[in-house]
Amino acid sequence: MKSLLFVFLSIPAFSCVGQSSFQIRSFDSLDVLQELNSLRTNYGARLEIPANYELSALKALSFYPELIEHHIEFKEARIKTTLNARPTIWSLFFRRKEKRHYVVRINTRKKDSLVTLSEVPFNAQVGVLGHEFGHFSDYSRRSFFGVLQRLFAYGSKKKKEAFEKEIDAFTIQKGLGWQLYAWSHFVLYSSDATEKYKDFKRLIYLEPEEITPLIQNNNE
Repeated sequence: MKSLLFVFLSIPAFSCVGQSSFQIRSFDSLDVLQELNSLRTNYGARLEIPANYELSALKALSFYPELIEHHIEFKEARIKTTLNARPTIWSLFFRRKEKRHYVVRINTRKKDSLVTLSEVPFNAQVGVLGHEFGHFSDYSRRSFFGVLQRLFAYGSKKKKEAFEKEIDAFTIQKGLGWQLYAWSHFVLYSSDATEKYKDFKRLIYLEPEEITPLIQNNNE
């Protein structure tokens, strides 16, 4: 009985510590909508995106001011994942790294194994788009051969895992940790994706339980 009482009394104390350690920040679309004109003015000049994702994309991009001079185009396509992102071949060859063009492809294929961006909550949309912009920020600091090295990393599962988790950590450093957490948590615990797809996500990207300590470290 004494041991049970000890456990019961310990629970609220643990909860209080957790709440004081982690101040969860969640972006609400209605609140961000009030910033839309300012976001468009400051970050939208070189952004081409479908209207239904404009708000989440602009909010995510506001954490990457280094990308303001880069042209970023969004295209809807039937691909095998929620999003993918890369520099255009033309700009990779013929533009300086500070002026490259980038493309984000948004999956439109309805399939049980995939998570489409349209079904993702707004806060999590900001997180996954922030991750893709993290790739662009990484590419923008690399030479032609440095970008090729990154792209070739996708040929190895181990290198891909290291690369994607590095970008996840960078996204957290940029201040989008809780949004990345929301994205990871949605995919693994709230989406209708298959277990095979979720296992792939667990292997290649940071899980929610890995994200929270990095957020705490970033806030210290």
